[in-house]
Amino acid sequence: MSGSIDLIYDKTLKIIMDLLHVKSAAILSVGDSGLQIERFLLKGKVKSRDGVGQLIHTSFEMKEPSLIASSVFEGTDVTAVVDGANYYAFPCLDSHARMIALILLPVIDLKEFKAENYSLVHVVGQRLSVELEKSRVIKERESLSEFNASILESLDEVTWDYSITKKKIQWFGAIYKVFGFQKEELGNTIDFFLSKVHPSDRVILEDKLIMNKQSDEKFLVDFQFENLKGGFNWLRIEGVMHLDKSGNAERVIGVVKNVHNEKMAEMLRIRAMIKAKDSERKRIASEIHDSLGQTLSVARLELDSLSEIYKDNVFLEKVKSVSGLIAGAIQESRAISHDLMPPALVDYGLIPALETMISQLDRSSSVNFSFFHNEIEERFEEDFETNVYRICQEGVNNILKHAQAKNATVQVIRHPNYVYVSIEDDGLGFAQKGDSENASGLGLKNMANRVAYLGGKIDFETNNGSIITIEISI
Repeated sequence: MSGSIDLIYDKTLKIIMDLLHVKSAAILSVGDSGLQIERFLLKGKVKSRDGVGQLIHTSFEMKEPSLIASSVFEGTDVTAVVDGANYYAFPCLDSHARMIALILLPVIDLKEFKAENYSLVHVVGQRLSVELEKSRVIKERESLSEFNASILESLDEVTWDYSITKKKIQWFGAIYKVFGFQKEELGNTIDFFLSKVHPSDRVILEDKLIMNKQSDEKFLVDFQFENLKGGFNWLRIEGVMHLDKSGNAERVIGVVKNVHNEKMAEMLRIRAMIKAKDSERKRIASEIHDSLGQTLSVARLELDSLSEIYKDNVFLEKVKSVSGLIAGAIQESRAISHDLMPPALVDYGLIPALETMISQLDRSSSVNFSFFHNEIEERFEEDFETNVYRICQEGVNNILKHAQAKNATVQVIRHPNYVYVSIEDDGLGFAQKGDSENASGLGLKNMANRVAYLGGKIDFETNNGSIITIEISI
């Protein structure tokens, strides 16, 4: 900035020299305690203040050009620079009418002095005032920008401004801390940024930043961003779409934060909760199967043995009736035990367990259930199989309880790097249910928690029914 101000002073003196054909003149700037020589003309050459920058401890309140006696500058370097008994002084004022500089021209002969001869100095002086004021504003703006940048750096945040019409994006703040890339690497287009976003998050970000061009509502999206180690960090982007006067999307601005530690802590909490819940399910299933089930079976055998001792018809009918109730209790305890921990899941794996569950629902309910998979024969890790099974179980239970659907389909598709699960029905859809089991209800929250436990993505969509799609990397 100092270089640009020096250039302004040099140009001003050269203009004075050319217009007035003078060989001596000076420009003084206002310092903290007076005036200081900035530039001067001597024998037609513009010189810097080096060596003659003595501070003049005299403050001026001049608002209009006037003649000044040389005695004002007695004992200063001005008399050596601008040789003359008197000076014609033109004050350069800022927008608040405060002096920011002073142009001095020597007046050798007062008898021949005419103010109109210096009218051109007024034009030059006014131009200098404008240029100095502009430089001051730019300097203050740069200082403010540096201050704001330092604040953003300390907050570990990145602000961004994306022009939809120009397809250019600007990044400000702690760029390397948040993204792991330098500002130059990110560039001023959105392509590199999106290329580092996890594929499962890229579509929704493109929609918010590029495609969703008629909304001025705020949005918030958590997404995974590739780091230098090849893994992914969790980031959170907040923004708002700004529309032009015609109502068309013009730009999107917002903030990006690193929420990786927060997400990891949340995931650990969810994992602990789900682990505890599944362990309790296994314990209860085992207790029902091994303890309660056996006790009921023994009780039934003991009861049936009484029919060999007592032959009374009335008594035999009572024994038969109670035996039937115990048989029903045994059957119900087995069903509860199997529901808590399906034997097919433990013994054969995810796909056979889902086939069994969907087949039973198709036979026993009014909904036509179908199940598809792409010839998956492998076994997955126990945690993965248990949680995907519970996710599908929660999804179909939600259909049975609330969807009023006629048809429903569950699909599990194995891709090289991830498993895709979809649960669809032709019922009411989430938005029309009007109860607690909507997209934010307990049942679907449990599904979302299990998906988060597995590090996957879940999406709820209503379109002539409801569609739940899940993508889990493996």
